[in-house]
Amino acid sequence: MRCSSGCSRSNSVSMRTRTDALRRAILLPLLLAVLAPVAATAQNSASLAAVEGYGNLETAGAVATLGGDVNRNATVALAWRRSGETAFRPAQDLLRVDATHLVGSLFDLAPDTLYELRFTLTDPDGVTGATSAGTSFATRADSLIAANLRTFYVAPGGNDANDGLSPARALATVQRAANLAQAGDLVTVAAGVYREQVSLPRSGTPTLPIVLQGQPGAVLDGAELLAAGSAWEASQGVYRRADANPSWQIVAGTQRLFRYDSLAELQALAAGAPGGYCYDGGYLYLKLSDGSSPATRDIHIARRENGFVADGRSHLRIEGFEIRHYGSTEYGKGVYLRQSSDVIVRANHIHDVGAAGVWIKGGARHRIEDNRFDDSAIAGWPWEQTKGSSAENNGVLLTDDIGRGHVMRRNRFDGAFNGIGACGGSAPPDGAFTNEIDIYRNRFRRHNDDALEPEGYCANVRIFENTIRDSHMAFAVAPASPGPVWIVRNVAYDIGNTRTSQVDGYTSSLLKINSGYPQVVGPVLLLHNTVQTSAPDTEAIHLLNPGAASLIRSRNNLYAATRNVLTKINAVAMDADYDLLHTSAANRLASWMSTNYTTLTAFQAGTQQELHGVFAAPGLVAAAAGDFRLRGDSAAIDRGVALPGINDGYVGAAPDLGAFERDPERIFANGMDWPRGAPPF
Repeated sequence: MRCSSGCSRSNSVSMRTRTDALRRAILLPLLLAVLAPVAATAQNSASLAAVEGYGNLETAGAVATLGGDVNRNATVALAWRRSGETAFRPAQDLLRVDATHLVGSLFDLAPDTLYELRFTLTDPDGVTGATSAGTSFATRADSLIAANLRTFYVAPGGNDANDGLSPARALATVQRAANLAQAGDLVTVAAGVYREQVSLPRSGTPTLPIVLQGQPGAVLDGAELLAAGSAWEASQGVYRRADANPSWQIVAGTQRLFRYDSLAELQALAAGAPGGYCYDGGYLYLKLSDGSSPATRDIHIARRENGFVADGRSHLRIEGFEIRHYGSTEYGKGVYLRQSSDVIVRANHIHDVGAAGVWIKGGARHRIEDNRFDDSAIAGWPWEQTKGSSAENNGVLLTDDIGRGHVMRRNRFDGAFNGIGACGGSAPPDGAFTNEIDIYRNRFRRHNDDALEPEGYCANVRIFENTIRDSHMAFAVAPASPGPVWIVRNVAYDIGNTRTSQVDGYTSSLLKINSGYPQVVGPVLLLHNTVQTSAPDTEAIHLLNPGAASLIRSRNNLYAATRNVLTKINAVAMDADYDLLHTSAANRLASWMSTNYTTLTAFQAGTQQELHGVFAAPGLVAAAAGDFRLRGDSAAIDRGVALPGINDGYVGAAPDLGAFERDPERIFANGMDWPRGAPPF
């Protein structure tokens, strides 16, 4: 009985165990199947983790950081208002640039003003937490604060033993004055040539800047001068003189010479006019393209690396100087701002320097404005010779961990290999996500490579209201990551009218996205630009391989070419509509992934692009003379689409296409200050 009873209990437990296991085997998969969509929905449901606004002088950036949204289908609408106003105004929706960040921009803001932002989150998978959030920001003051505590005077007849506090007791060097200047002091430099490099030893303050001001004719020169008549020895078809200190920058008269690596290359003079030089065996060898002796002109040999240097400084202003002939090594710079902030470089003429007129390495909130950047010879040199040489230079160059808020405006660039290299190599060092860089109302001309080169870590870079002429590429985003890059209301005239394009055989384009780098180009917005070229056999846009981009959006542009308007062999996602297209070439319009289209109707049907586009001549007033306004009979009038925050306040039934809204009451509706009919150069 005891055994029987014990066996019965064992069998009962075993049966229950088997029954429970069977239930688990059946019910657990059913339960997981029911819960799986719930878990997926929880992961895909988005939340507003953080929002931010950042104000520059006339623009602002907006950043939303999301949680959840694994499938990346959430969107964020942006609205804004000036503080104290009742109603919010819509802006462009934020653009997704990675798994968690959506980014947007505001234009046409007033300096020194408080604004408010409203972010509204939408997600088909649901929103976790609040659907909207707000924040505020202030734009920076657009001002030049006077330095009026003390004035130090520098003049050619001065003496560094003086105190420099009156013209009669002027100092001899700019460096001595910089050493004496404290926050709130002005250094005024009289006309004359000052052959020195000036390191700025201390900072100003937000209310007491240190200002270095050149009077008309004040020249900061990095070269040793060999005056005309200096001794040269004819040797092997060139001229030479003893020189054991190789320089990377030599100018003959007023023309930069090409630096060759060997005497054989110099003798061949592959780069052509105006000539070149090399170093060999303790000698400087020099050859002018016209065969004349260098003794017939002044020879300027760079012996200093940089003009002005601010290393870890802030609240300085450098203005009114001619800065020239720097580059004793391959990294010559007219002004070098290294890990500095809040420096204003304005109203200078910087020319014939080695690597960059202004080099910004790290730092934040610099203003580079109202300067002239020239180079005397590079535009005539072959691309193959110049690329990778000491002449592959920039008017302005940004590198390394660029901080936020740099502004480059109202400058003129002529003849450098590139105009502005706009992005650094890594994210801002303070944990910020976006750069918030503004480049506007500048004029670019004769760039054998890229007028504007936003490449590297580019996040919320705004390029607007610039004029580009006679350059190979207008905008190179190869790659600009993570984005976005805003290209708004610019004029690109006669792109492709360069030696690179017409002689050396390279393809010109408004936009370059091809690169061999693994980074994906972030969103690129082409909005309200005027692109017209008369250069032979030149396209408006040519999207080449290799390289990948997340999105190119084109709206309300005017594209006129002498070959295809658009050639696309890159698989980049493109969203183009409401643009005017025109070509002077017969039986051409576009080539899209190797399919050729000769009419807009065929292009629309074959690609689903430009469904509201128009094919017509641009109808500009006088493009060759610099007047890019629309004539009254232009087919571009009232053919655009409303873009909140971009073309608010347009005149007529709809926005006009191109950079300028035709407004009979005003010469230029978008604030550009070109005189009527005057060429930009």
